Amino acid sequence: MGKLVEATHVTLGGEVGTNDWAFPYLDHQHSQYAMELLTEADALLLGRHTYDGLSAAYIKMADQAPAGVPSDFIDRMNSIPKFVASTTLTGLTWNATAIDGDVASFVDDLKRNAGQNLLRYGNGPLDVTLMEHGLIDEFHLFLTPVAIGKGKHLFESIDTAPHLRLVDVTRFDSGVVILVYAPK
Repeated sequence: MGKLVEATHVTLGGEVGTNDWAFPYLDHQHSQYAMELLTEADALLLGRHTYDGLSAAYIKMADQAPAGVPSDFIDRMNSIPKFVASTTLTGLTWNATAIDGDVASFVDDLKRNAGQNLLRYGNGPLDVTLMEHGLIDEFHLFLTPVAIGKGKHLFESIDTAPHLRLVDVTRFDSGVVILVYAPK
C-alpha cells in the first residue's frame, strides 16, 4: 500500500501559504531533504492553486534554473506525474491529470490498488477532504523560524481535531526544524 506525505512550510505563528518568508531558509540541507521526499514519491497530489503556482515556476526553471535550486530537483518536479484536484481546470499541462470525480476515492484507490506514494505540497481545501477521510499518512512540517501571526494558518479549515504522534525531528543549521507527524 502506498502512502500520502504532506510537506508544508509553516511559521512559528502557524502561517502557511505565501512562502516569501521561507526563501532565505531554502539552503543545501533543505534541498537534500526535499529531494529525498520527491524521489520517494511516485506522483504529486496538488490543489488547483498550488498547481497553478508550481507549474508556472517550474516550467520557467527548466530553461533557466535560479541560483540555489538544484537542476535534478527541477528535472524531477517537471517529470513526475501530477494529480490535480480541481473542478475548474481543463487542458492541464506539466505532466498533470485532473482528478475526475470523488477526490477521496481517487486518492484511496491510488494508495491501495496502485500502491503509489504521493507527495502533497500546499495547504488548503484539499487538506480538509484528505484529513476527513484519514488519507494523509505523514505530515512533514517545515517549522521556519519566522514570527508571523496573520494570514492563512495551518489546519484553519479543519473542524475535527486529528490526533497526531511525533515520529521524527530533523534540525537544519538555518534554524528550520522538520517535525514529522503521523495519525495516532
